Amino acid sequence: MKEFLEALRRRPVIPAVRGREGLLEWALAGDHAAIFVLGGDVFGMLDLLSRSRRRPLVCVNVDTVGGIAADQSGVRFLAGRVEGVISTHRHIIELARGAGLITIQRLFAIDSGAVERGLKLIRRAAPDCVEILPGLAYPEIADEYHKALSQPALAGGLIRNPETVRAILVAGATAVSTSDPSLWGALDWERGVM
Repeated sequence: MKEFLEALRRRPVIPAVRGREGLLEWALAGDHAAIFVLGGDVFGMLDLLSRSRRRPLVCVNVDTVGGIAADQSGVRFLAGRVEGVISTHRHIIELARGAGLITIQRLFAIDSGAVERGLKLIRRAAPDCVEILPGLAYPEIADEYHKALSQPALAGGLIRNPETVRAILVAGATAVSTSDPSLWGALDWERGVM
């Protein structure tokens, strides 16, 4: 987990791929710390991963990728094939943690009540990281989040330009996930070039 976080600090923009295998192939060829697979078919994804010689860590959203059940069998199937699991469900996070996978629990910051309930669930599930959605909300809740939880915060959703990425990172997020391929290489945080 420590290496994962160090890699994210150097390369804080995470490609988030939904469904199109060509985009996954493109993301796999890049120099990224991780890739989030948020849609598509698990078998097409695994085929591409098996053909990739060198690849970043891959985290799969078991709630949205076709062919994977959000249950113990689905987590067991992914263990050893990918490095991490993304889910909104506490029981999936707990199962994935038990399987030795990196765990990322999503928190939808749609209003104050959702944030409060989400923070309580996350305390119980104890994921490795938390992804705040939409990412645009992260700067608004960053102080509240960091007072309540110690897990590294990621942010994703509705991120459309480098300025938004910069604002989220400056607010304290470890990394940003985006499905916009034009942003995947937009920042070179390590050299301070933005």
